[in-house]
Amino acid sequence: MYQFIRNHRRLAALLTVASAIVAVVAGFWGWELSAQMRGQVVARLDLARGHYEVLSYGLPVVWHSEYTRTLREHYGIEERLVAGCVVTKALVAYADAYNEVIFTAANQKFGRDVFRESVTDAIKSWKTRKAIVGRQ
Repeated sequence: MYQFIRNHRRLAALLTVASAIVAVVAGFWGWELSAQMRGQVVARLDLARGHYEVLSYGLPVVWHSEYTRTLREHYGIEERLVAGCVVTKALVAYADAYNEVIFTAANQKFGRDVFRESVTDAIKSWKTRKAIVGRQ
């Protein structure tokens, strides 16, 4: 009888550990799969409190600082770098879904594509600055 109880306790402990491992793996998997949905939800929460922000990742283009300055100064839209050159699929899905909600809301708010305008202005500004520096 004692042997049965001891084996039963070992089995129960083993099942508990196995259940915990399965729960952790399922949690990570669920977190990864929900990235796009989480990005949309967080963006809507930010918009509800009047906060417009663009998430960025990757190597920035040469005119990036002009672009973010234009967004901030003309439209009150901030930029937050969430990753450099090394990104995960989940992070890309989260950031892209977040940005899609923000882009749509900002363009509706201002009645035009403020992001395209900001890119155009940033490129012009960068080229002008580069040309002036090149003459000196």
